[in-house]
Amino acid sequence: MWGTLPDVLDRACTYYSDSTAIIDGDRSLTYRELLDRRDRVADGLIGLGLRKGERVGLLLPNCLEFIPAQHGIWAAGGVLVQLPVRSSADGFHTNLSQTGATTLIYHAQFEDRIAAIRDRLPELRTLIRLGSGSNAVDALDYSEVFEDGPPVARPDVGLVEDDEAYVLFTSGSTGEPKGVVNSHRTWAQYSISAGLEIGDTRFGEVFAHGAPLTHFTQIFVMPTFVRGGVNVMLPGLDVDGLLTSVERYGVTATAVVPTIVYLLLDHPRRGEHDLSSLRTMIYAGSPIAPERLREALDAFGPIFVQTYAGTEQGYVSCLRKNEHRVDSATWIGRLASAGRPMFQVGVRIRDDAGRDLPVGETGEICSRQLGQMLGYLDPSRNHEALRDGWVHTGDIGRLDADGFLYLVDRKKDMIVSGGFNVFPRQVEDVLATHPAVALSAVVGVPHGKWGEAVHAVVVPKADARVTEGELIAHVKSALGGVAAPKTIEFTDSVPVNPAGKVDKKTIRAPYWQGRERQIG
Repeated sequence: MWGTLPDVLDRACTYYSDSTAIIDGDRSLTYRELLDRRDRVADGLIGLGLRKGERVGLLLPNCLEFIPAQHGIWAAGGVLVQLPVRSSADGFHTNLSQTGATTLIYHAQFEDRIAAIRDRLPELRTLIRLGSGSNAVDALDYSEVFEDGPPVARPDVGLVEDDEAYVLFTSGSTGEPKGVVNSHRTWAQYSISAGLEIGDTRFGEVFAHGAPLTHFTQIFVMPTFVRGGVNVMLPGLDVDGLLTSVERYGVTATAVVPTIVYLLLDHPRRGEHDLSSLRTMIYAGSPIAPERLREALDAFGPIFVQTYAGTEQGYVSCLRKNEHRVDSATWIGRLASAGRPMFQVGVRIRDDAGRDLPVGETGEICSRQLGQMLGYLDPSRNHEALRDGWVHTGDIGRLDADGFLYLVDRKKDMIVSGGFNVFPRQVEDVLATHPAVALSAVVGVPHGKWGEAVHAVVVPKADARVTEGELIAHVKSALGGVAAPKTIEFTDSVPVNPAGKVDKKTIRAPYWQGRERQIG
């Protein structure tokens, strides 16, 4: 029984009161100071009229104030509405209007975007700005509301574990973002159980957050606190900044998307930094192509943990450090998996009729656990993913006889070419085995004869030379003619969505423009 989210933080701050809890450049907070700031935020929100159960938008970059503000919302009895920092003004409007948020805490760097939507949010009665803005928005000053005055105690608002705590929005990688609701119980279970199995379980770890805390890295904030560790706020996940921070702060763990692992591998000055403290690198968003993962193990050693999770289903499986092995063909093959289901997580592979499939057969991945969502913000959509207590993930995969879960692709990303199913992930994995390929994204584009044709966008490695014909032949030799790309576009980078995942919708859009159907 974890208690409410404020209860979990109370425990950590009591146990480690004089230890450093947060570092943001030259600023830092001890656990005692963190608790004081959280209580000031909670007291300030209640003083402004926030009532238990009201929704509060939070729009902050990675900074010292993020965690006290987040936990202050919960301690005040509010429901946190997480706004992805990479979103547009219209995206913020969608998140705030759908949730009916009455309060918004935001950073001045987003002033223009908030000003553009303010008049369209009649329910939003209170805005609180961190930092100096242009005064384009009538907002209260963060420091005046939350940081001035004498210490206060945590308000008693009668929180219980089943109270609504969090509304997150899906990344929208295959459709429009949907609001997902969690309670104090489900979010605590989600984050703490993930930390116990995925993170570095030793006390005092130093966890660097370079990806936005509005993304998956925030899951590791609470486990780090429970173990008396330090959460290091980085302004962004640029490779140079990450390398410097590992050396400066003695970072022991971090969480990244596979693209960052590729950039680290290809970084010309990686060897100039002391990375000996780094014991854990968690990667998520999508599996790393097996060939590149072998390169990473050679470069960094056995520090990698892969996770498979989703906003709706929570953490489902992980490929642990001891399972990242290259000492036999069997283990090398397992590097392509998403690991095995985590403790207290049930996984089934089901067909379109909802029937369980046997080991080895491919179908939709369905999962069930205590840390999954309560449901969608719009309950009428629950049937899309939540049936009989199981979350239907929309991902296609299979289980092997040893319990390893293999992701084939997103159900909605599947390409149907001439009546044959092509899974882009498989094509991307083969492209990654070519020595000239740093990154690729595969989508279906319209074709008059086959309905859809396989198209690849490829980022070559620095100074590498490769032709379209070579890569098409490379895939054809491995997967056959149907799966081989018919066209390849070379580029310096691929677009990513606010969650840091490759944005296939953006890649696909120009080819399907003006068509009613986005499939062939």
